[in-house]
Amino acid sequence: MKFSVRRIWQYTLIVAMLVLVIGIAIDKRDVRHYADRMERLMADGDYEGALHVGERSDKTDRRLMLLRIDALGHLHQLGDRLFTYPLTGHSGSLAQRGGDYALCACLIDKQLDRFVHLLPKYYPSTENLPHHYREALVLYNHLRANPALVYHDDVMDTDYRDLKQLERQYSDRRARQMAVFQQYEKTYWYYFGYK
Repeated sequence: MKFSVRRIWQYTLIVAMLVLVIGIAIDKRDVRHYADRMERLMADGDYEGALHVGERSDKTDRRLMLLRIDALGHLHQLGDRLFTYPLTGHSGSLAQRGGDYALCACLIDKQLDRFVHLLPKYYPSTENLPHHYREALVLYNHLRANPALVYHDDVMDTDYRDLKQLERQYSDRRARQMAVFQQYEKTYWYYFGYK
């Protein structure tokens, strides 16, 4: 049986497309399974258990993201743990819920000026701020020449400078993103710069 190079390429392309479609279908099924399991656990009041569902997966969708936000909100840990999970899209109506939901909505939408404007309403003092809020303030203070809210955290300022130094080591964007991902994946800084 005789095959032409063109026919071999056609078969290879068909097989590659099938693998891609099957992979997408499996990812969607996994995400749907995670969301269904989270809903059952949250209905039983097991918010921490719900947050462990699919926590090692980098796959998500809007439903799964909102379930994680609700679970974190019930545990009062939105500002400390939100960016340790994959996020997708915009915050939508999250801001209407007020408090940490509104602050996290600003961060999801990368609206640092709005975040800084709202922060004193919910946190009159910058002492003991949640982790991601401190990251956002450090970022904001490095991005603005005249910040509306001046904030310093010696440890986080050093970490942020280390991040910027790491970025300067790579001229290729993909290599830079991978290097930053390996060290800063679960930070607001990574989300802000690469998502």
